[in-house]
Amino acid sequence: MAMTPGEMPFMRMPHDTMRNGMPSVKADISFQGKHPVELIQEHGPSKAVQEKRAMLANLYGIAMPARMDIESQILSRQRRLPGLPSSRMGLEILTGEIDRFGFESYLDRPEDRPEGMRADLHSAMEARLGMNKLPGYGHANK
Repeated sequence: MAMTPGEMPFMRMPHDTMRNGMPSVKADISFQGKHPVELIQEHGPSKAVQEKRAMLANLYGIAMPARMDIESQILSRQRRLPGLPSSRMGLEILTGEIDRFGFESYLDRPEDRPEGMRADLHSAMEARLGMNKLPGYGHANK
């Protein structure tokens, strides 16, 4: 591209309206189509967890985040018998969710719901273990 003295070069290609449509500032800024606050809400917690893991690895070594992963896997598997409420308090303490108080903390709690048909403990365990589907077992064969 030949430049004459006193002429300023293009820093980018001019906008091609026929191929790209009408130019707009919003289309140039919003590359993902989401509001910046929405992006922060979606990616903020996972980014905070990654930063905390990196900080723990730098401070205590790589074994600390690995140990915390193993502990969270163990605590996430812990459940009570069917029909009994399970709070998973150990996992909440490990992840720091115990300190967070949101709408789900006081709205739509299981203990506030109207009681429906609740199965007894034995029937719930038989359903979970698949024992009521065995041939010759259950109420269907009586």
